[in-house]
Amino acid sequence: MQKSVSKLQETVAMESALKLYTLLDSLSVPRFANSRLHLPCITFAITEVKQKRDEDQGTSFIYRVKADGLQDLSITTEDKLVQFSPTRPTPQAFLLVCPWNRHDFGLPDFANGAQGMKEQEQDDLDSRSRALKLIACLGRPFNALLLAQQRGSEYKRIASDHSISAKVKSTTAVHDMMGVKMLEIL
Repeated sequence: MQKSVSKLQETVAMESALKLYTLLDSLSVPRFANSRLHLPCITFAITEVKQKRDEDQGTSFIYRVKADGLQDLSITTEDKLVQFSPTRPTPQAFLLVCPWNRHDFGLPDFANGAQGMKEQEQDDLDSRSRALKLIACLGRPFNALLLAQQRGSEYKRIASDHSISAKVKSTTAVHDMMGVKMLEIL
């Protein structure tokens, strides 16, 4: 990890990395309220969904998916992903999201009081190093969730037959990952 962080210092726009880290660091923790999951996420807007033709699919559909900032991927699901329909004159919005959990990214949790302070003293990473470490972590494949927009800011999770493994196109293009939100999932 340290080697990839050092390499990123030469290629990543530090201002963008710090902005992303600050946005993520300011999000609250995931929580349930009013029968909804409020989930902090890095969001990637899906720009294209194409169904692959395959007679052996059974009850599942295979889709080729393109999303801003991510490498192209395939998703298998029993749900029909329709972007246009007679009842929905505008396209339905889909997102691929990377749920934000600082522990998954190996970043320090300073909210742990004395334990967090000890970790801070031992690790003593400044904000620039933490931002670069975050970018290095985002450069690895991650398990994404597929969400369909319902009403306003509400989303519904679309189940897939397999884990959705997504990967950012380039860690040097941090601005492509700037969709940082707290999503409300039904």
